[in-house]
Amino acid sequence: MMKHVNMFFYLVVTSILLSFSSWASDETTKAQGQEYTTSGKSVELETVTVIATKTPKAPLDSPASVSVIPEDDISAFNSEHPFKPLFRTEGIYPRQYRGLADYWSRPMIRGNKALVMVDGLNWYDFGHYYHTGAIPMEDVERIEVVRGPYSALYGTLAQTGVINYVTKIPYDMDAKASFSYGSDDTQYYSARLADRPFGASKDSENISWADKTLGDKFFYSMSFKYRTTDGYETNPYYVTPSTSKLVTGTLDPSIPFAAGVAKDIDPKTGATRYMVGTNGENWYEDYGAFLKTGYEFSDYSKIWYSFNTSQFEYGWRGGKSFLVDTDGNPITAGDYYLQGGSDTYLYALGDTTFSVSTYQKESNAHTLHYDHSVPDKVDVTALLGFNDKETQIHSFSGATTQVQDNDLLQADLSATFHLIDNRFLLTMGTQGVKETATDTTYNLSGANDLDSWTSVKTRGSGESLTWGTYIQAEYTPIESTTLYLGGRYDHWWATDTEYSDIQGNPSVNDDVDDGEFSPKASVVYRLTDNGVLRASYGQSFTAPSLAYRISPYSFTMGGETTYGTGNPDLKPFTNTSWELGTEWELLEKRLRVKATYFQNEYDDVIARIWKNEIIDGISQNVRKYHNVGKAEVNGIEAALEAILPWNLRGGIHYTHNWSEYYDTDPAYGREGWEVEEVPSDIVNLWLGYFTDFLDASVNLRYSDNVWDDRRDPYASDAFNDYTDSFVVDTQVTVRPGKKLALTLSVDNLLDEEYYEYYQMPGRTILATVSLSL
Repeated sequence: MMKHVNMFFYLVVTSILLSFSSWASDETTKAQGQEYTTSGKSVELETVTVIATKTPKAPLDSPASVSVIPEDDISAFNSEHPFKPLFRTEGIYPRQYRGLADYWSRPMIRGNKALVMVDGLNWYDFGHYYHTGAIPMEDVERIEVVRGPYSALYGTLAQTGVINYVTKIPYDMDAKASFSYGSDDTQYYSARLADRPFGASKDSENISWADKTLGDKFFYSMSFKYRTTDGYETNPYYVTPSTSKLVTGTLDPSIPFAAGVAKDIDPKTGATRYMVGTNGENWYEDYGAFLKTGYEFSDYSKIWYSFNTSQFEYGWRGGKSFLVDTDGNPITAGDYYLQGGSDTYLYALGDTTFSVSTYQKESNAHTLHYDHSVPDKVDVTALLGFNDKETQIHSFSGATTQVQDNDLLQADLSATFHLIDNRFLLTMGTQGVKETATDTTYNLSGANDLDSWTSVKTRGSGESLTWGTYIQAEYTPIESTTLYLGGRYDHWWATDTEYSDIQGNPSVNDDVDDGEFSPKASVVYRLTDNGVLRASYGQSFTAPSLAYRISPYSFTMGGETTYGTGNPDLKPFTNTSWELGTEWELLEKRLRVKATYFQNEYDDVIARIWKNEIIDGISQNVRKYHNVGKAEVNGIEAALEAILPWNLRGGIHYTHNWSEYYDTDPAYGREGWEVEEVPSDIVNLWLGYFTDFLDASVNLRYSDNVWDDRRDPYASDAFNDYTDSFVVDTQVTVRPGKKLALTLSVDNLLDEEYYEYYQMPGRTILATVSLSL
């Protein structure tokens, strides 16, 4: 019965949207009399964003904790990694791994991945990762962040927050280029050109067709970037003594003994492991191009299209053995004995022993966006986006190539109606998302020949379709109080789903036909003109991704092979949340203070579980996603940001989290654990000095361990461990002329050694020369 009611809800709201969209177009001419200027950027007294409500709001008036990171703050530090600017706000753990070669990163808010978008287009792939290098940072105007349950507006993945990278619309001619060089032979090249090339000519007799037809309403921007680095050593190569390698008979005198082998403790198992070599330096290379063009019909109506293409490749090179025999001679190939206590073990070094998988990814994203408003009556927004992605993973040790084809089609339509003298706003919207994926692993005839594909080892494929419809009422009964009430119903269908287990046995999954309703209610009370108190309650969810359901994989890292397999029986991961916060703008908006207390109650948490299984007669690590039970993540987020005298600006951001699993399935062993990837404490402190000639910034960030001690009971400050970190980043920019800027960035100034599975980058220096016209 509920499904029929919700489908009726779909049809009613969608019909209203379509009819009012047509009505809005007829009303356009009534708004044409407004003055419109595109000769320069407008000056705003305060930042306005639509991320929290789909209606324009200053962060202070939003019903949730909102941050807007402007372009100046983005460029104040080395922001080649899109997550770097997120350190300039509270409540976000911008999980990173290996510096520039960092495809697997994802930002965490309040215990779960945030939904990441670029201009409103979902940027995740089918495994809930996203290509960080594809975000065109040279074109990003601002980064918008909203915290809290937002499935009521954005659907799946918006369980604890949303991050939107908003690209620029040019108002003037802008041409610039830059070159950077730094540690590990790191090189960045970028160029950008943007303009409104047409306009009214002073010579009325020689007005071109384009000037006459397009005026100053047409705009475009285009950019290109190329980045490369040799990287640094991230992965030691270990062997862990096991009974399968134990020598029980007579030793062969022609086989050398490895002498003086370094050893440490595996953080997860406590087993002694021996460091016999390194996988080498983690190199990386990518390029990207971005085009955006559009037309502004009036102050209240515009359309634009963007195309973003990006490709990266990374891997490891220079892997080598550390072993020497008892005479000090290097052991680089063949069999060798390893002494572990009183036992002797036999191992071998082969051609691919120290080789690690290489990764290639290509993505092409198209976005068509349309905005139209009739002032004080209706605002209509439409988006059509398509993101096509292909990933290839080449495993030397497994002699395989894995090919993942994944595309996402997204269509959004929303309208906001202004009623009762703008005291009542009614927002309705609908969204459709279709995602397809094929994940195939091919055997290779030669481990080092990437093109020697032979038979199919494993294959997974599937398609998902999600249709969501939402409604939100925003009512201001008195000037000091605004009430919000809304909800969204999402229904999804997963069909044609096939997958292989880790032995390659094929299976066909049952189709999925499921849905989730996400309500949200909020109140904002203005205590004074510059201070508010806000409270909200909401429910949100994350639907199982296609990758969680279908994708088998394997990889070897640090001498250990891990296998993964899909789980077609996953249920949605849900969250019930409430929060209470306050925010103040003081000293003529030169000081912003805010604090939020939140509680999240998660159910059917989807977590990755490691188990040992016998594969080809050998005990191997196997991981698979399961619904493990319930969890809670509660916390406090606080921020103080100030515009200070003497051209100084600064901020302090603090987050404290309490988290715990409970009512979990005993088979998964998480009862009482802290929730993974949720640091207990995160502190960011930054200070900057900004003038026309000189900019100087320093950022201090501290993050507590992100794993429970019971997950890593033998923490050893080594590979595969997660440790506390205290990192200082600095940057200085000098402008000797209006068109020249010289920048020196130093990340991890104090050369802090810390681990997030991999050893993180040490001190990294980058010098940049920028030219503009």
